Amino acid sequence: MITPDEIIRSARKTLSVSVDCFGKVTVRAPRRLDEKRILAFLQEKESWIIKQKRKTAVAGICLPPENLLGYEFLLLGEKHKIAAISGVRVSYDNENKTLVLPAKNPKDRLVKWLKENALRIFCEITERRAKEMGVAVQSVKITSARRKWGSCSGKDEIRYSFRLLYAPKEVIDYVVVHELAHVRHKNHSAAFWNEVARFVPDYKTKRQWLKARAALAHVF
Repeated sequence: MITPDEIIRSARKTLSVSVDCFGKVTVRAPRRLDEKRILAFLQEKESWIIKQKRKTAVAGICLPPENLLGYEFLLLGEKHKIAAISGVRVSYDNENKTLVLPAKNPKDRLVKWLKENALRIFCEITERRAKEMGVAVQSVKITSARRKWGSCSGKDEIRYSFRLLYAPKEVIDYVVVHELAHVRHKNHSAAFWNEVARFVPDYKTKRQWLKARAALAHVF
């Protein structure tokens, strides 16, 4: 039997159920509706809920625990683990794929560390790809965006979400090419996609990787 992770009651008159990108089942219900009716509603929606939860399980992504200790997450497409919370700085062991976070504000310090590395890595790829594609950008900035992995403004300013750093380098490369193609084509026309395909022939595979792991945009 399906049981909800959260029931949100309000002045609404109808029942609804949603499954988020981490598999959390949330029911929204009228304030005084009997719980038996809610459970019966979930039973009616059981096959749909199971289907949605299976989709999230495929990505294998979960939210970090409150203390972050022992949490495994992707960094450049490879699994990394937060091994300890101690000291005063972020310590990275590439050989063992582990991080030690500072005892004070570990989450904030980790995000800062991720943004710094994202800027360095994304700038390197952007500079190289821009030369290959024959385009010029005004600036490259790192954001905390959750809805977009990257964007290109009308003034050719490129922005990347630091969370793109979780993806493999070849997927990051696709996003870079995608945004650089917008320097020349300010839309998603056939000409735009042809430009992307010139430099990343299997871009559809890269797009699918990101789509299947949309939950990554909500980690940290």
